[in-house]
Amino acid sequence: MLVWVQGKKLINLPGSPNSDYSSLTLVRVSWILLLLFVGVAYWPGLGGPFVFDDFGSLTALGHLGGVVDWATFKAFVFGGGTGPTGRPISLLTFLFDANNWPADPLPFKRTNLLIHCLNGLLLGLLIQQVLALLHFNRRDIRWLALTAAGIWLLHPFLVSTTLYVVQRMAQLSTLFTFAGLIIYINGRVRLLSDTRRAYIMMSTSIVLFSVLATLSKENGILLPLLAAVIELTVVASQASTLGRPNRYWTALFLLLPALVIFVYLGGRLFTEDFFEVVPPRDFSIYERVLTQPRILIDYLQNWFIPKLYTTGVFHDHFLKSTGLMSPLTTILAIFTHLGIVILALVKRRRWPLFALAALFFYTSHLLESTVVNLELYFEHRNYLGTGFLFLPLLVALHQKFSRRQFTALSLAILILLGGFTRYSSAVWASFPSIVEASARKAPNSERAQAEYSVLLFNAGRHSDSLNVLNRAISTIPGTNALLRVNRLASLCQMNQLLPEEFDKEARELSRLPYDPRLIKVYTMLANNVVTEKCPSVTSSELIVLFTQMLQVPYNATRDSLQYSQVQYLVGFSYAFANRSHDAVAAFNESLAARPGASHAMQMAAILATNQFGAEALRFSDLALVELAESGSTLFEIAPVNESDIRIFQETVRADIEALKDVENVREEQ
Repeated sequence: MLVWVQGKKLINLPGSPNSDYSSLTLVRVSWILLLLFVGVAYWPGLGGPFVFDDFGSLTALGHLGGVVDWATFKAFVFGGGTGPTGRPISLLTFLFDANNWPADPLPFKRTNLLIHCLNGLLLGLLIQQVLALLHFNRRDIRWLALTAAGIWLLHPFLVSTTLYVVQRMAQLSTLFTFAGLIIYINGRVRLLSDTRRAYIMMSTSIVLFSVLATLSKENGILLPLLAAVIELTVVASQASTLGRPNRYWTALFLLLPALVIFVYLGGRLFTEDFFEVVPPRDFSIYERVLTQPRILIDYLQNWFIPKLYTTGVFHDHFLKSTGLMSPLTTILAIFTHLGIVILALVKRRRWPLFALAALFFYTSHLLESTVVNLELYFEHRNYLGTGFLFLPLLVALHQKFSRRQFTALSLAILILLGGFTRYSSAVWASFPSIVEASARKAPNSERAQAEYSVLLFNAGRHSDSLNVLNRAISTIPGTNALLRVNRLASLCQMNQLLPEEFDKEARELSRLPYDPRLIKVYTMLANNVVTEKCPSVTSSELIVLFTQMLQVPYNATRDSLQYSQVQYLVGFSYAFANRSHDAVAAFNESLAARPGASHAMQMAAILATNQFGAEALRFSDLALVELAESGSTLFEIAPVNESDIRIFQETVRADIEALKDVENVREEQ
């Protein structure tokens, strides 16, 4: 396809009728072989399990008895609780793999791999367009694009994004971003020859694909800025032949979205809690901003110096920065990034590929690696931004070496990366291997060590499990509430938890801001105590622990999740201590802070278990009211329906009658 401007041939885009067909056939065969190699590299990981956040999104498939009609379809696709948009497009694609829960993870991971391959194809096409804009030789364009996209497809740093099912959201956002940029460039090169069509294509690419990308994951809103990066670098280097878009169009479609994003991010610099650590985070936004330059250096290091295996899904071990000089690498990292950005801007016309790679990388991190109060570190944040990183280096190598030498070097790099990815995929083949590898890779990750200790404990290696917890508690900085509660629960299950040790730990834990993410481990500890797995500790000690937590101001905010959960734990302890009045009072407080039918039914079940039938019926009636007023929330842990509640009530009433009969028999005797 040729693009003509003022009677002169401007660009010979890939796919021209004048192409060398034998060379084109070889390239196509090479693409097929590359994609097959990607499949081989990822094959071991396709049989791996769901992990962590997968359950938060996917268990909703079965909450309403499966997605079987329009009502359940609408509830699942448009009822998402992840991100401000709910990410309905991503949720829609999960229905390609299953419509109920539990489900087999293989179809989900297989679809993720197919999306990854499709993204690689789109990236290859996008790179071809970029190189065509810079007037590279047609043959060189094909092979450089194939090699650059192959490196991206086979890079082990992207394994966690591809095999972590829920990260399909990042994959789809990237897919629509790549597609939008491809259409944008296709329109942009026609600006002088077919102006009307050019603006239609450019406008559609920005508006439509930004919406599609954002409804997959929120950082899709960066598409206009990424298009602006291409304008600022590659297009600017060819301004004499490509022309300039209308300034009003530029202001509306490129500058206005950029302004909105920068105003939003800038506004977060002036929040009241900018310098405060707000649980459950253990860092302030200020500390996050200081830490991100070091994290970006780590991302780049992992990209240019690939590793057999990274910490995967565990990244809480990354040391936060508390000042420009704490640690010293903070200010060094800041100046490094500033230097790269300034160099890219100054040399953007002379070194357009370097400028594109650098500015595309940093722009893609604007939302997730700045002031939004997310976790500090995640590998999937690099899925989009690394697309062009290897391209300038490949072009330099291509210019330095002969064609045969470059081909040999490219094959060696792809085979090496493929081997690394296959090894990493093998680690993802089972949850124990993921946890064990991560725990060894990140000895200072509280979450990795906690998961590893649970893994060892469940395998019957109780002493090893305790050793892991003891070492982690003594070496990892911070309060380590997760590790401490896990240790108490383990000692309890082994019947080795002494009252004085429980009291000591309880005093420390009760002084901390409560972390809602620990509800499962606190519930596990409470269950162990009330089922008398450690008879030396009673429900009374649990009551002291949880009621003292309410003395911490952060925990006592009445409309907060932490207040609701602590009150729930208080009510749980009172119920098993046979104090129904106090249990009901705590449960009422918990339900008032976080209403919900399933929440009320959890409380009803606890009361019924302890033979408080009348109280259990009252909370089940509250569940019916909640269900009638707001419906069962799809993304609750265990949503309920009216039928479930009615059956529960019938069972409780039958139990009440049975107890009355037993009491009557006793009185007659």
